[in-house]
Amino acid sequence: MPVKAKKTTTAKKAKKAKKLAVKKIAKKSAAKKSRAKKTVKKHKQGRRKPAKRSLKKATNNKRVTKKTKEKTAWKISPENSQSVVEIDIWKKDDLKIEFLKVYRSGWIIVDQLPDLSSYNPDEGVNILEEFEFDEHQLHDGSEEASIFPNELPLEERERLLALSEAELVDEGWTLESVTRFSGPLLVEQV
Repeated sequence: MPVKAKKTTTAKKAKKAKKLAVKKIAKKSAAKKSRAKKTVKKHKQGRRKPAKRSLKKATNNKRVTKKTKEKTAWKISPENSQSVVEIDIWKKDDLKIEFLKVYRSGWIIVDQLPDLSSYNPDEGVNILEEFEFDEHQLHDGSEEASIFPNELPLEERERLLALSEAELVDEGWTLESVTRFSGPLLVEQV
């Protein structure tokens, strides 16, 4: 029988220890809650918060400002009007059709200062291939022209002009687009 008594006392001791641990945890959380309530009450009772201090230099009382690095960008645009041309080149076998659209003006915004030392104003530059740009815009498309190969008869030219881009692709034509700036270019920091 004494063995049974030891087992029950060990079990009882474990139960008591467990209860004590739970009570201690409950007391700690209650203490934390009551401290939080007290600080809230103090603020509600009208306790003033300390004033925020401004950053000042010790020597001449001038405000210290933080310098932030701003992202620098450059705007590239043709100096002359009607110096922006968008060219859609449709190719199929040995045939090539060009659709040209001339714009009054346009610009692109790049994030690095472009190197235009090898730029030829007479040839211009393909802005889609030459620059990685964030934004671009073309203004007022004024002239449109189509250039067909001499081998295509007039009826076939008219038929192809009437087709949509999807229909041209269905007939085996592939598209390559080029947007060119030509003439002197303006590069402005923005």
